[in-house]
Amino acid sequence: MSKHSKALSLLLTAALGLQVAGCGTLLYPERRGQTGGHVDTGVAIMDGFWCLFLIVPGVVAFIVDFGNGAIYEGRGR
Repeated sequence: MSKHSKALSLLLTAALGLQVAGCGTLLYPERRGQTGGHVDTGVAIMDGFWCLFLIVPGVVAFIVDFGNGAIYEGRGR
């Protein structure tokens, strides 16, 4: 394995790790299963930042968060 491929694999691993850490599904597991409500701007901004840097992880983050309902604010907020 060359130096370039090792560096690239480390970079991709770090980027995917950070993307998963910024996902609303992991930050707010209690929100899973919601079907609607107000969108949490913090989670939407985190997902949007990933769209600025890398399109695919950002789109995946939005799909996962909307699919699970984790992007919506809690009912008591």
